[in-house]
Amino acid sequence: MNSVEKTLAVLRALSSPDQPRRLADIAERTGINKATAHRILQILTAEGYAVTRGDGAYASGPALLALAGSALADRDLGAVAKPILENLQRQTGHNAHFAVRSGTVAVYLAKAAGRQPYEMSSRVGMQVALHCTAIGKALLASLPEEEVRAIIAATSPLIRHTPATIVEPERLFEELAAVRRRGYAVDDEENERDVRCVGAVVCDRQGTPIGAASVSALTYTLDDDDLGVLGPLVVTAADRISSALGRRSDT
Repeated sequence: MNSVEKTLAVLRALSSPDQPRRLADIAERTGINKATAHRILQILTAEGYAVTRGDGAYASGPALLALAGSALADRDLGAVAKPILENLQRQTGHNAHFAVRSGTVAVYLAKAAGRQPYEMSSRVGMQVALHCTAIGKALLASLPEEEVRAIIAATSPLIRHTPATIVEPERLFEELAAVRRRGYAVDDEENERDVRCVGAVVCDRQGTPIGAASVSALTYTLDDDDLGVLGPLVVTAADRISSALGRRSDT
């Protein structure tokens, strides 16, 4: 292999869902000697394409994830999601969104504005945090714990956007467990005051979580009973987007 092929082999190893991803394992998996693999990993880490963890393992870095997010955007995923969001908006009367993960944030790719006499601050292209939004929590709840911890470490300390924002990692993990039990995430004034959101994860054709769909509204229009009704509708919309992206029913 030439140097480019070796670098690509290491990147593929970093992106593999198989564990572990320590130097020796990456060298064995790629067929590259440990000294060369270590040199490549050092360069990738310096450029942000890889990150190291306390246990000596490596993971995909924010630059690699951002590059993947840009590639997803190039596929015009927003256009795929837009008619499904418009249907969700008609069902609920509320703002509907679709966002994909780009590194340690999510980026809105599509929005269907609600029928309410107010304008939400969200817009296509806007970045939002993962730890305090329904879209972000729906996505985090679908990722392996070690990947979530890597995201938290990369964004530590977690920013408090409102008094309701969860900024303690262990409390966030408790919240993500609740998301998995419910099947959808709730942002209860955690990102913006007076705004509630419900979100559900969207997966690609391999079944990999890439983002989420959501509905958002002011708190006075969404009580706890409303959230319970909206949750299944958002889950259905998210599943439809996943299917439109090619996800098979067995993934």
